[in-house]
Amino acid sequence: MIAEERIPESSPLEDEALTEYYSRMAKRYMRFPIKRVVSRIRALGVERGLALDVGTGPGIFPLGIARSLPEMEFLAIDLSPAMAQVAATNTSEYGLADRIHVQMGSAYALPLHDGVVDLVICLNTLHHLEDPLPFFNEIARVLKKGGKFVIMDFRRDAPKSLAIVFNLLWRLVMREEKARDGLWHSLQASFTLEECERILRRSALPRWRIYSQAIELWIESM
Repeated sequence: MIAEERIPESSPLEDEALTEYYSRMAKRYMRFPIKRVVSRIRALGVERGLALDVGTGPGIFPLGIARSLPEMEFLAIDLSPAMAQVAATNTSEYGLADRIHVQMGSAYALPLHDGVVDLVICLNTLHHLEDPLPFFNEIARVLKKGGKFVIMDFRRDAPKSLAIVFNLLWRLVMREEKARDGLWHSLQASFTLEECERILRRSALPRWRIYSQAIELWIESM
């Protein structure tokens, strides 16, 4: 385990230079993670409709998913004004501003009416939340009947040897000093599988499954 107790991570990110740096790195290195998420979405049978991306950061995931699933439209939200601005700029740069709509928004109060979303994704954001329960309940509120969700984040109970290897790789890639401890801080702030499962059992989310892969945890519709 990375740490016995969670060490919360400061958020939202307001450093504009660091935000731009994360955006550049995401464009360069996120192709494979995007393919993994697209494969999970397709496995759930979602090919079209309205999707919500919670904690979109620089917007790289909805951009990649929208390219692979041309009948999907996205609302992408982030609590950070700096991140939301970068994401909006990226959607224009990629020519997808007509299908990906970016705005500020909180995971605790999703800016949508009840039962309107076909898909909710939340990637590398859960560890920023003090309590995921209200967020899980918000997902249940905005999903259409039969709607799907894919949540992926780090896990604090990852094998420490694996975490150290991934952290070394991260530090090799991230040359910006302010970003070099980012992965380790996120791991320390993340939830364990057991913690997430306990919270999910208390939530209004319909049929779900939770599983681990390397230093990640995944929560998906069934």
